[in-house]
Formats: sequence, structure tokens, C-alpha cells
Amino acid sequence: MDYQAYYRKVEDGNYQAYYDAIAAAEPRDPQATARTRDADGTIPGQARERMFNIAGEIQNTSREFGVPLPPLLEGCTVVDLCCGSGRDTYLAAQLVGPAGKVIGVEPNAVRMRIGEKYLEKEMKQFGYDVPNVEFHKGCPEDLSFIPDGSVDVVISNCTFNESPDKARYIAEVRRILREGGEWYFTDVFADRRMQREISDNIDNVALRLGGAMYINDFRRIAQQLGFNDPRYLITNKTPVTEKESALFDGTSFATITCRLVNTPYTSDVCEDYGEFVTYKGGLPDFPDYFLFDKDIKFPVGKRCHVCNNVTSLVIPEFGGRYAAVFDYEGSRERHAGDTHGDHIIKAAPDFDGVVDEDDQPVRVSCC
Repeated sequence: MDYQAYYRKVEDGNYQAYYDAIAAAEPRDPQATARTRDADGTIPGQARERMFNIAGEIQNTSREFGVPLPPLLEGCTVVDLCCGSGRDTYLAAQLVGPAGKVIGVEPNAVRMRIGEKYLEKEMKQFGYDVPNVEFHKGCPEDLSFIPDGSVDVVISNCTFNESPDKARYIAEVRRILREGGEWYFTDVFADRRMQREISDNIDNVALRLGGAMYINDFRRIAQQLGFNDPRYLITNKTPVTEKESALFDGTSFATITCRLVNTPYTSDVCEDYGEFVTYKGGLPDFPDYFLFDKDIKFPVGKRCHVCNNVTSLVIPEFGGRYAAVFDYEGSRERHAGDTHGDHIIKAAPDFDGVVDEDDQPVRVSCC
């Protein structure tokens, strides 16, 4: 199956027209289709503390509640895709500091003008002499105004699902990220592929549900395009109305915060090189542990045997952005297989079972 083509809604590259159609179909109430919530840390503490610096009009026109911002943004160059009126853009601007930079990209000129209107006021509120924010009217599928490998972190908030060409979106994110750079975003995903008549309907896409990807297709396309190890940090059941539930009969949705790192040093399975890491602490939002994904937390001070996909984030030579808060032990000189033990190899029994007339094992099930 051509997974990339399945999620492509426009063939001529006319992304702007597609986003214009979504904007026209969206409810006037900015919160009517909000799919993220302030639950289980969806607004980091550092961001919450700085929310009061953001102009009321910007906050009131934001279409989400949660805020996907990773730690350690000081001095970083950040791109906020489909930034709307710029709430998350301005939050990131405070976290990157005056030495950092935030680029807000927004297809809708009306929303973007709200963010631009407050630029001087926000910079004064932050105490910055020189603006560290710029807005560009454009679409995530064409970021040609951003040079290759020039960005540390890309963020987006429940807007990837609206993309008319998700493979192109992912490819552009990876192109602009430096080696070791991180795509950190929140979005709605589905437990299955929806029928095209449902997912192609622009009104359904405007609900932030019709464009939701089957989660395994997202993983497949991301890996095809060079993000070897997608990780899911925070998962919450997506709030839907009774009407929406009936429209997408049988489909379950989850709002997921994802981390994808642009590095050649990861792999599609966890591989063992005998490496260890110890989280040193020091991150304001993670005083007791570092959240790697929904299943893995690294307690402060505990030496942990980990796979290559973890250490790729913390080895300075690999451009690891989290090297400052981890101690690392090991090398990549000796490979020890699958970190969890390859069950296909290690659990293979000596064969003495039933055979057919050709002396071949009898296969009785597809699962």
C-alpha cells in the first residue's frame, strides 16, 4: 500500500486553497474543536507561568488548551507550524530567551495578523530589546523560506491532522531540522484508517478528526522519511461530542504528544550497545524524573541500561539536545542485539514438531 498517497488530499501542491477551505468550514468559536486539554502536564509549568504575559486576544483566539513545548529551549531556534494567532509562538519566545528565535508559520492571514499586531507589545512585556519572533504566511508542506538544517525544534498543536499532504509535511519538518533536532507536537490520531469519503470531507477535517491518521500509518511514513524512532509521551482520549461519535462510527481517537528526533543514530527497534545513562535532574518541569515517552521515566540519579534510541538524545557528539542533563557511559563499538532480546532468535526451540509430507512445519494460523 502507498501510505503516503493515501493521506494526500491535493495533487497540484495548492496547499493554501486547502487550508483556506478548512478555515472557512471551522466553527467561529475558537474552542469549539479544541482537542487538547490541560491534563497530565499538557501545559508545562514553565509555559503556564508565562501565559499571563500573552495578550488576551491572542489567548482567546487560540484553538487549543494544551501546549506542546519540550524542555531545554534556551537559545534554540523554534518553528511553530500553523501557529494561528501565536499563543504557543509567544510562549516559546519566552523559553528560548533573547538569544533564541521563534518562527511562526500560519496559512490564515487573519489569524496571523493578530499575532503580528502584538509583536512590539509582547517583546516589551518580555523585556527584549530586539524581537526574537517572526511570522510567515505559508503552509507546512512548503517551508522553502527556511534553510536546511537550521532549526533546533519544530512544534505544532493539533494542526498536523489538517495537512493535505502529510508525507510532504513530515519531509519538510525533517529537512529544516538540524541533526539532533526534535519535532515535538500534539495531535489527534485514530485507531484505524477512515474511509476516504469521511476523511476527504472538508467539514470533517475542520473538526480536527477527519484528517486524523491511523497511528501505525504515521509511524510507517515517519520511518520511511527518516524519523526512525517515533515516541509518544502523553496520551489522552480525545473529547468528542455525541454527534461526532456517530459521524465517525467505530473509530477511537487519542490526543498524543509525540517526539521525533532527526538523527541517523537511531533505529526502528531498540538496539543494545551496553550503554547507560543517568538523569542528573535540573529541569524545572522534571525535578524527579525525565519523561522519555509514555512508558519510560528516568528517575534522578538512577543509572539505567538503555537502548541506542535513548542515548542518541544525550550524546554530545551526536548533537543530543539533552546531553546537559544526563551522564552517559558507553560507546557504539560493540553491538549486543535487541535491547529486549530478540524473541525470534533467543526463543527458537529445537524443532521436532509436526511436519507435512514435504517435511516442512505445519502453519495453522496467521497470528
